[in-house]
Amino acid sequence: MQLKTLLFNRGIYIQNLKNVGWIGILYLLCLWFAVPLQILMISSSYREYRQHYAFTSGSLFSFMDGFQYLLMFTVPILLAIFLFRYMHVKLSADYIHSLPIKRGALFFQNVLFGTIVLAVPVIITGLSLFVISGFVDAPTILTVSAITEWIGTTLLLIVFVFAVAVFVGMFTGISVFHGVLTYILFIFPAGITILFFMNVKYLLHGFAVDYYLDKQVEKLIPFIRASNLVRQGLTTNEVVFFLLITVIALAIGYIAYQKRKVETATQAIAFRSLQPVFLYGVTACAMLLGGMYFGETQGTLGWQIFGYVAASIIGYFIALMILEKSWRVLTKWKGYGIFVAVMVVLALLIKFDITGYENRLPTIDNIERVYFGESIYLMDENHFYYTDLEREYGPRYYYKDQTNIENIREIHKDIIKNSSRFGQLSGYYRQVVIGYELTSGKKIVRHYRVPENFYLEPNELYSSLVESQEHKRNVHGLLRIEDATKIDKISIISTRGNNQLTITDRDDIISFHETFQAELREETIDEITSKSGYWATVEYLMKDNQRATTSWNKHHELIEAWLAERDLVSKARLTAEDIAYAVIIKKDKEYLHEYMRYEEEMRDFEKRPDAIKIDNNEEIEVCLQVSNWDDRGEYVIAYYSTKDYTSPIFETISLKDAPFFIKDKLN
Repeated sequence: MQLKTLLFNRGIYIQNLKNVGWIGILYLLCLWFAVPLQILMISSSYREYRQHYAFTSGSLFSFMDGFQYLLMFTVPILLAIFLFRYMHVKLSADYIHSLPIKRGALFFQNVLFGTIVLAVPVIITGLSLFVISGFVDAPTILTVSAITEWIGTTLLLIVFVFAVAVFVGMFTGISVFHGVLTYILFIFPAGITILFFMNVKYLLHGFAVDYYLDKQVEKLIPFIRASNLVRQGLTTNEVVFFLLITVIALAIGYIAYQKRKVETATQAIAFRSLQPVFLYGVTACAMLLGGMYFGETQGTLGWQIFGYVAASIIGYFIALMILEKSWRVLTKWKGYGIFVAVMVVLALLIKFDITGYENRLPTIDNIERVYFGESIYLMDENHFYYTDLEREYGPRYYYKDQTNIENIREIHKDIIKNSSRFGQLSGYYRQVVIGYELTSGKKIVRHYRVPENFYLEPNELYSSLVESQEHKRNVHGLLRIEDATKIDKISIISTRGNNQLTITDRDDIISFHETFQAELREETIDEITSKSGYWATVEYLMKDNQRATTSWNKHHELIEAWLAERDLVSKARLTAEDIAYAVIIKKDKEYLHEYMRYEEEMRDFEKRPDAIKIDNNEEIEVCLQVSNWDDRGEYVIAYYSTKDYTSPIFETISLKDAPFFIKDKLN
């Protein structure tokens, strides 16, 4: 009897049915339109409807998936707003709470009614799908398991969203604010995580923000997780998580409803004790957003500080206006002053690195292997390699050799030592990511920006690492091809012009492969870091029709000699024989592509008064050897093909590499 009194009151149910029953009817119609009707329409319109992507996906969420997700995150929230709207209107709040019904009973009856309104359309739609399965042949989606999974997942998510919306409604007295706060709450965990980590990276040198955010933040946003239901259903852990949050939200909502005062209707925040939380929470989020925006777009400390100050002031006074329902708050700076003082203290604690984060290095004995690369995303080998071929011949970035581990650790120490010098970089730079996998299973990951010439300066540690055989095997997958009989043919495709050579003779394939491997094994640090450019792309076609590619660089003299010995150079790459003449000027634009932007400008390039013309084959060959696509070259050279004078090939030549006949004429 007590349970019946708690969960059922005929008058309340009739009133709710009049007020929000239309939401359930509308939801049923929308669900029927999104799933059963779509199945009937597609199956009756297409003869081969079983090949339709929605029918082959194996999930009922593939039918108008965007619309289904929209319903999941709008209908329950609207229902919660309308069910508990009486709390946000003073007359209604006074009337309802004057009735001889305990608050607890009123809360549970509204929640139960809302759950029924949401569940009935889903169940009816599910039963309709079972009926349709009797005359529509769709063995991948109209099965008992697929329909049951759709019903269960939809019910779980809409009840979860409804519970969160009910929870939020207990803490506000404005219906519009109820809806806005609910959506904010859904993205808040991910949003505040991103804002915090993105701002911490400005204070802690080496903080690997992408490592902590990569593919983890998405899981914190229900919208995004729901959008992946077609590809991946909910896991057991996720089901437990959503159920747990649902129960917790309703439990806290129940307690808040019991303590909520009737007169808080029309108040933005119903509990006075939570108003400072809202005020300073909005201020902090605005501050972090402003700092992140100007930090990412401008990259200077001055603009970052401006972003922090301006955004926090705007956020503070907007929140204050909402709480006091008045714009006359611009004289109340005391609270903002307290906020600034607390934020400055927190920032200084992070900046001074009281935990020793910046200088923390694992001992050599505790390191299992080390990642050394330019991107966080390459650390996850399971996600980086998409095919077996990429896994076998693709680049690798982990080092196990003890000497290399020691060298990387020493390079890391050098970066830490020079951290103040790298603080405000301008010009060209490169990313450095170092990740230690420890014997305990833990990881220590750091992410830095260093000047591009950091490794080009005399650096024995980096030279030793790059010239090691482990590094070369990591970088060059061809060094891991031990059995040349697996190679079906080798194609050399010139990066300029139409030159292409295919090697099919078995002896030549083995000889070329061995020569290429010897070339790669003997590369020095100077050759590896040079800007010499490359002649062609070398493509290995394996016996299983898989392909492995690498580059034939201009400093690969053994390959050049191998081809010259067989009189194949002109077939494999662009040579002076392919060039009628070349035109050279001193570079007067920042980027090379600016010379190729307009056809008219390309056509008139050779007519420039500051240009020199070269038609000697020996001189053209020298230019081909030293030119590349580096924007930083001091000279621009345009090669005019013997076959096409209208589309020259543009490259640059550095002052250091420029031959004397260019310097003499242009300087």
